[in-house]
Amino acid sequence: MRELLASALMNLEHFVHFLFGGSFSCLVQIMTIQVIAEREQKIRSEVKEIQKVFFCSLCNKQYKLAHEFESHLSSYDHNHRKRFKEMREMQISSSSRDDRQKREQQREEKELAKFAQLADAHRKQQQQKEEQSERITMNLPNPGNQDQRQTLKFGFSKMAPSKAPVGTISKKPKVATKVSSVFGNESDEES
Repeated sequence: MRELLASALMNLEHFVHFLFGGSFSCLVQIMTIQVIAEREQKIRSEVKEIQKVFFCSLCNKQYKLAHEFESHLSSYDHNHRKRFKEMREMQISSSSRDDRQKREQQREEKELAKFAQLADAHRKQQQQKEEQSERITMNLPNPGNQDQRQTLKFGFSKMAPSKAPVGTISKKPKVATKVSSVFGNESDEES
């Protein structure tokens, strides 16, 4: 078994020598350098993850030590920025609230205008109905005004004796009268 391992190691050494022009120890050194580089990279990434805890996103500052970060959080600069940010957020929220209130008020005004328009249309419709009913009642004969209506009616036909006004003298019968001719021709009269 040892012999098998030794021969495999020897073959590997020849292969490495052929590829890299060096010995097996060179390959081991390259592999150890890679392993060390990977470890360092891993450590760096872990350190960055740990340092993210000490990053102030409000001020955009990175701190390496915990006490530096804590002193920054209690500093005037950090608190001033924090108050300023809160003030801006309040203005934005109040302006959006004001915008919402304006939109709601405009919507209510539109609804009120629509209701007023409907009420006007209904009122006009009621007035038209009342006017039509008044016209109809005015056109109907009224028992008290019947005599007055008879006097208002006129036409080209002769009045009937029952419709003759009271207190007038009866008409005289018409008599045919002889009218002389303007031309003086009396021959027409004789024949």
